[in-house]
Amino acid sequence: MNELSESIAWPSHDARWVSKVLLNGLILLIPVLGQLVVLGWMLTALDNLRAGHPVLPRAGFSYAGRGVNLFVVYLVYGLAISVLFGVLFGAGYRLTLTGGDGATLFGISLIVLGYGLVLLAVLALALLGPVLIVATERGGILGGLNVAAVTRLVTADVEEAFRAGLFGLVASVIGGLGAIACLVGQAFTAPYGYAVLAGVVHCYERQTASRSTTTPVTESRQPGSRRKETAR
Repeated sequence: MNELSESIAWPSHDARWVSKVLLNGLILLIPVLGQLVVLGWMLTALDNLRAGHPVLPRAGFSYAGRGVNLFVVYLVYGLAISVLFGVLFGAGYRLTLTGGDGATLFGISLIVLGYGLVLLAVLALALLGPVLIVATERGGILGGLNVAAVTRLVTADVEEAFRAGLFGLVASVIGGLGAIACLVGQAFTAPYGYAVLAGVVHCYERQTASRSTTTPVTESRQPGSRRKETAR
């Protein structure tokens, strides 16, 4: 798989993709454990793609340990977003109870700001999904939570990180499509979205690796090499 656009359809190339996705969707209904399993299943699918074996892993509970690191990383970021919202909402709500037009208006502004920042943070987390997964794969939980390291990873190839982030966002949208119909529908679309995300991360890794190896090095000479050449 060489293009990001292929990541959307690659799970369906597996002859048994429907049963694998559906079974993992049923496991996903289990609180906490289901999320651990499906995250580990997604990372195992990524391992298969890295090995040149584009096949979805079979469903099962054995992937829970594989998903722990990524689960903790997303949990910490999610808690940080929740705390930010709680502080702004709580402060705004208290101000609206104190009375007075000015205090009420300021309190409502804080509440609206809280909702706006949460939406932006969730969107940013979805866009950074592929980069966070790569950072966590390389450095574990601390690697995924190292904001400076994640930022360096993004700035190393902003264009590719943004493209991968957009397709990661598409994977999130696919995963949530089932919620429009019913919870059972999301049990099918959510694992498929995770499988798409595995394809996105694989393409991101390939593209960034190929760019880093093909970038010309202009300052690779030894400090005294230029003087030696001019002396000849």
